Amino acid sequence: MSHGGGSDDIAEPDLTPLLDLVLQLLMFFIINVNFVSEQVSADIKLPSSESARPISKADPAAIFLGQKVKTLEYLNKLTDKERARFQNFDSIVLIPTQLPMTPPEAKAWLKDRHESLSRFMAPKPVDTIIYFRPDADLEYGEMVKLMTYCKVAGFTRIKVRAQMKRPGS
Repeated sequence: MSHGGGSDDIAEPDLTPLLDLVLQLLMFFIINVNFVSEQVSADIKLPSSESARPISKADPAAIFLGQKVKTLEYLNKLTDKERARFQNFDSIVLIPTQLPMTPPEAKAWLKDRHESLSRFMAPKPVDTIIYFRPDADLEYGEMVKLMTYCKVAGFTRIKVRAQMKRPGS
């Protein structure tokens, strides 16, 4: 009955805290990637511009509005009920975490969003930036209509997103 150390009694490190840390980091990055991917839509091809610049600092309260030309390819992805909603409109408004909207539905959503931000930020005025992402094929009138809806709702800071035009292209 000796208590001496033998070669069979090797101390092994406890890896449970390390696994917990790795899983927490993994969940953190998965959640953040989902939020970032919701801000952009692969359905929208941005117009190109020589004066376009990358966003210097993303505002966590910013609103990303996408506006896409209504195409048959996109409509085929929707349900019959959603297709019927878009029947009389030329464009579709895409807002992260929201279902696709018609421009009048987006107008109502923007008004409600501004009112809720006004209540939340009172007594300071709403200083939220709207990043507007129009599709390259979108007609100018449709783009102006949605930007006007933003202004009527009370938003004053609107930035139009575009791709940087490469020299020689």
